[in-house]
Amino acid sequence: MAKVKEHFMGNMSQHEIDAYLYNKQFRDIEYQEWYNGEGYVSFVNEELEDTKLIYSTSDVTNALSYGVSAVQVTAEEVGSDVYGKLLHGKVFEYLNQIK
Repeated sequence: MAKVKEHFMGNMSQHEIDAYLYNKQFRDIEYQEWYNGEGYVSFVNEELEDTKLIYSTSDVTNALSYGVSAVQVTAEEVGSDVYGKLLHGKVFEYLNQIK
């Protein structure tokens, strides 16, 4: 048990440990109020909004086709890193146009 305490508490004095544990109760209460309130609902809704698809499969397919046709050099001529960056730029150019 001493190893566990040392791992999690480090070199904290007994006073610091007591203060941490005392304040933990207030942090737990604050968290429960947030969890049961509008703040949590807003947080979850924002996270769900971030998971929605922005582009359809056909949008991505068309963007890739546009990118491949717009890049006039081959990967062998400029190297795969440069070619990838050029293709990436053209794909996002297309996707930004249809937004």
